[in-house]
Amino acid sequence: MNTKQVEELTGMSRQNIRYYERMGLLEPAREDGNAYRDYSEEDVRRLKLIKMLRMLDMPMKDIDDIINEKISLKTSIKRQRENLQTHQKQLQAAIEVCASIGREKGENLDVDSYLSRMETMERNGGAFARFVDDYKQVAQEEEERKFSFYADYPVNTPGMFEKALREYAAERGLRFRITKKGKYPEFILGDHSYTAVRLLEKKKEYRGTTAVRIICERKGQTPGSGGSRMPAKRRRLLRGSHILTTNIRRHRNRTILNLVLSVLSVTILSFYLGNIRSTEKILEDAPKSFDITGKIWNMCGESDHGLFISHQVLEDLYGSKRIGEIAESAELMGNLSDDVYLSDGSSGEGSEVPDSVSLLGINRMECIQGMSKEDITWEDGQEESGKNWEAFLKSSSDCIVSDAFAEESGLSLGDTAEFSLARYSQGLAGVILERQALKPEVFHIAGIYKEETGREGGNPDILLPLDAVKAIYEKNDIVYFASALSFRVTKPMELNELKKELGDAGLKEIIYGSPRSYAGIGVKLTDTEFIHSMESADRSLALLESFLPFVFLIIAMAGYIIPSLLFQNRREEYAVMRALGTGKHFCSLLFYIEHILPAMAGALIGAAAGMISGAVDPVSGVIVWGLYLIFYMIGAGAAMWRFGRFSIAAVLSHRD
Repeated sequence: MNTKQVEELTGMSRQNIRYYERMGLLEPAREDGNAYRDYSEEDVRRLKLIKMLRMLDMPMKDIDDIINEKISLKTSIKRQRENLQTHQKQLQAAIEVCASIGREKGENLDVDSYLSRMETMERNGGAFARFVDDYKQVAQEEEERKFSFYADYPVNTPGMFEKALREYAAERGLRFRITKKGKYPEFILGDHSYTAVRLLEKKKEYRGTTAVRIICERKGQTPGSGGSRMPAKRRRLLRGSHILTTNIRRHRNRTILNLVLSVLSVTILSFYLGNIRSTEKILEDAPKSFDITGKIWNMCGESDHGLFISHQVLEDLYGSKRIGEIAESAELMGNLSDDVYLSDGSSGEGSEVPDSVSLLGINRMECIQGMSKEDITWEDGQEESGKNWEAFLKSSSDCIVSDAFAEESGLSLGDTAEFSLARYSQGLAGVILERQALKPEVFHIAGIYKEETGREGGNPDILLPLDAVKAIYEKNDIVYFASALSFRVTKPMELNELKKELGDAGLKEIIYGSPRSYAGIGVKLTDTEFIHSMESADRSLALLESFLPFVFLIIAMAGYIIPSLLFQNRREEYAVMRALGTGKHFCSLLFYIEHILPAMAGALIGAAAGMISGAVDPVSGVIVWGLYLIFYMIGAGAAMWRFGRFSIAAVLSHRD
C-alpha cells in the first residue's frame, strides 16, 4: 500500500512517517522500477505501535529499543509506568505548593521560605528517585541477563556443549564466538558476553528420563544502560536486594512457614521470660506486700500482756536495724484519792471514787487495740489533733481517761487528780504476783478516749505517757519492766538474721503446754505466709532459670534444622549461581539473609504479641527479640556452612 493509504489507516501525517523512517524505525519496501514505497501490514502495525507509545509519552530512545528488540515491550511499558508515577508525584507536590500560596493572605509572599521548602523537596525526591532508578535498572538487567534452552541430545563433553550453543545462536541469527571452553564455557552472543552451565532435569511425566537444560547468564552490565555510572558497591547491594526479594516471593510458602515458626517461637519465649520476670518481681515486691509483725508472749503462749519484759530485751530490740515501730506499754494500778481538783477550781469533795483504777503507760497508739486519734477528745476541744497527741507523749503529768471512768468518777477535761499507785512484781519462781506500793502521783486530764466493747487487753481507765511511767519507776528506785511489746519487721528479707538477734536477746519460740509464767521471753512472728510465698516463688524461679539454657539451645537447634529443611531442595539453584560465576561468599550470604529476614520479621511480630498481651514490657520485648535472633542466627549460620559443602558438578549432573 502507498503512503496516502498508510496515512488514512494510522492517522499520521506524511512528515511523521518520513521521520520514523529516517530514525530507522520503519523500512518500507520499494516497488520495482520506481522509488515508490510499498508499505506492508507489518509496517502499519509498527506505526500504530509507535503512535501508541508516543501517546504514552515514551521517549524515542525507548521506542527504538522496543522496535529493534533490544528490550521487551512489557519491560519498557513497566518502566514508563513508573516514570509517569514519579512525574505524577512531582506534579502533585507542585499543585500542593500552588494551593498553599493561594491560601496566603496579602501579596507579600515569603519567597525564601517557599523556595527553601521546594529545594528541600527536590533534593530529597531527587535522591530517592536516583536510588529507585538505580534499583529498577539493576532489576531490569537481572531479568534480561539470563536465559535458558533445552538441548535435544546429551551434552557430555565441552565440544557437545559448544555445538548446542552454536545451534541456538544460528537459529536466531546471532553472532557467536566461544571465548573459553570447558564445563562452564564463556562465549559472545550478539553484542554480549555470557557464561553457560548445563543442568540435568528429571522429567516427571517420563520416569527415569532426563532433559538437558542449558542456562546462560550475561556477564557485566548492559551496554548503554547507564549502569557504568553506578558505583560498584551500590550495584552489588541492589543486585543482592533484587535477588533476595525475588527469591522470597518465589519461595513464599517457605518464607511464610519460616515467619510463622518465628512468630510462635518468640511468642512462647516472651511468655517464658515473662514468667521469669514476674517471678522475680514477686520476690522483689514481697517484702513490701507482706506486713510482718512480732509480739512478746509468755513461754507457754497464753498471754501477751501483763508480762515482765526485761530491760536487756528492750535494749536489744530497740538497737536492732531490722525492727521498727515498737509499741511498748507498762501496766500500773492504783486508786483515785479524795484530792480531786476540778477544772472550775472546786475540790470535788463528795464525788464517788472508784475502788480500783487501771493505768497503762504507752508510747504508740497501737498499744491499744483499734484505737485511733479520732477516738480522743482533747482539752482544747480539738479532735484528730496530732499536735495534742505528740505533746501528750512528751508530757510527764498529763493523762487520758476513758469516757466510762470519767463518767463514774465525775472527772472531766482539765481536772487534776491524785492517784495512789502500785505495781505487780514477780513472786516465787515467777509464777505468782506480788503487789508493790509506789509513791502517789498527780495527773492533769488532757483528754478523754472512747471505750470499745470486746477490745483485746481491755480498756484501761487511765492512759499515761510511757516516759512518765519510766520516771515513776526511777522515783521509786525500782527496776523497770515493760508489760507488753509488739514491733514491725522492717527488713523481711533478713528474717534469719533477725531470728538470731532475737535469740541472742534471750527470746525463744513459744512452747505450747509449758508451765505458765509471767516472764516475757517468748516471741511470735507473723512470717509463715511470707516464708511460704517466698519459698514457692524461689522454687519456681530456680526451675524456670534452670531450663533457660535448654530453651536457647532449642532455639539454636531450630535455627539449624529449619533452614536445613527449607534449603534441602535448593542445592541446584545454589549450584547454578556458583557455576555461573557468583562468588561462594556472596551466594551463601544471599541465602542466609533470605532466611534470616523472615525470621527477623516473625520474631518482631512475636515480641509485639508478647508486649500487647502483657507478658513482657517493651524493654524486655526488645531483649527477647534480640536473644532469639542471636541464637537463631548462630544455628542458621551452622546450617548455611554445612549447606554449601557439596560438589557443584555432582549436583548439576544429579550424581549427588
